Amino acid sequence: MRRLIIPLLVVALLITGYFAYNQYQLNQDLTRRAESQYQRSFHELVWNVDTINSQLAKTLVTSSPEQIMQSLTDLLRETFAASSNLGGIPIAMVELEKTEKLLNDIADYSYYILKRNNLDGKELSEEEWEKLQELYKRCRVVRDELDQIEAKVLDRDLSFVEVETVALRKGKKLKDNTIIEGFTTIENKVKAFPDLQFDEGIQKIEPEPQPLSGEEITEEQAVELARKFMNEHDGPVARAEVAFDTEGRIPVYGVAIYKEREDTPSYLEVTKRGGHILQMYIQRKIQEANLDYNEAEKEARKFLNTHGFQNLVLVETDSDTNVANFTFVPTQEGVLLYPDMLKVNVALDNGQVISFDQTSFLSYHRNRDIPQPELSEEQISAKINPNLRVEHIRLALIPSEYEKRELLTYEVKGKINDETFLLFIDAKTGEENRIVRLTKPREFKITVR
Repeated sequence: MRRLIIPLLVVALLITGYFAYNQYQLNQDLTRRAESQYQRSFHELVWNVDTINSQLAKTLVTSSPEQIMQSLTDLLRETFAASSNLGGIPIAMVELEKTEKLLNDIADYSYYILKRNNLDGKELSEEEWEKLQELYKRCRVVRDELDQIEAKVLDRDLSFVEVETVALRKGKKLKDNTIIEGFTTIENKVKAFPDLQFDEGIQKIEPEPQPLSGEEITEEQAVELARKFMNEHDGPVARAEVAFDTEGRIPVYGVAIYKEREDTPSYLEVTKRGGHILQMYIQRKIQEANLDYNEAEKEARKFLNTHGFQNLVLVETDSDTNVANFTFVPTQEGVLLYPDMLKVNVALDNGQVISFDQTSFLSYHRNRDIPQPELSEEQISAKINPNLRVEHIRLALIPSEYEKRELLTYEVKGKINDETFLLFIDAKTGEENRIVRLTKPREFKITVR
């Protein structure tokens, strides 16, 4: 008997070691991929802000309307990219409200001048020059601080994944606080400037979310709600705990979910009021794709139907490393409700829903009094660039960027060459309100040491 037990124990240890090693390799792979993405976002952010600073300086020094228009166009592109890259860095524990507002102010004011002045070939007024000068001063402060952070990140080989891990796990401390301290310094320096005053119609307006239904819940209730959700979706759950909580536009508890023999948690954000599942994201290695987009869409719709979201229209499909990203919107009276969108990401290896986000839906979904369009689809068709190969035209409600209201538009999807675009044309005036490029930009990789 003893001779039999020893070999069995050896086999058991080997099997345990094999699974432990595989789990370790998986975690290392996920960490490397995440670090590469965060590093890319950070270094691109530094480049964006440096370019913004340069374009603001060019705008201040030139008197040529053509050069001003070129600089303002470049400013718009770089500020949008900077905002996107800033959002791709895991520094949620740092409040960056004023820094984000500065980028938005630069974009909004550049667009305002471009639209109101330079398209008519006008030079900058004294007031416009002074506003741009003030934005330049503030941007230069951000640029200088980012340069210092970047130098330390490169010199000390600092990890953004470590920053993210600390943000998600209570009680853990960073070995090196350079990144957090650096962004905190940026926010404090921008906050020290007095607020810039702009005329009405210049700054973009983000609609306030509507009050959530339900009562305030406790941490314990949030954990149980998250556990129940994940047991039904990706169970069984071995352990669940509150990893973080935030007091943003929608206050949430962040719940970490662990499965048996897995060290990498999934996360759910549960609203403090009402206990709604705001977001869910599962972290795992995605294998080679076995599903196409149509099969993945079926899995996304099945998930949404299970959780009470029905009669949705798919408005966008994207992909990222064997993951299909779907954006759905509800309709009312045949009109697409873009403010109320839901996002679902599906792994193409096995069809698992690995990410869900209903932030916009919870914030804005309601019954609306939608007016009748004053222009017909035929009248809109006559206004479209004849070089655009139109795929469809349909009514869509979108938020106004500069006023506290929503606009009824015609969504026109079409192609020019290999580029795909959405045009949103005002159903009352026929003006092109917004153009969205659906073709993904090319990407580049940053090697992480």
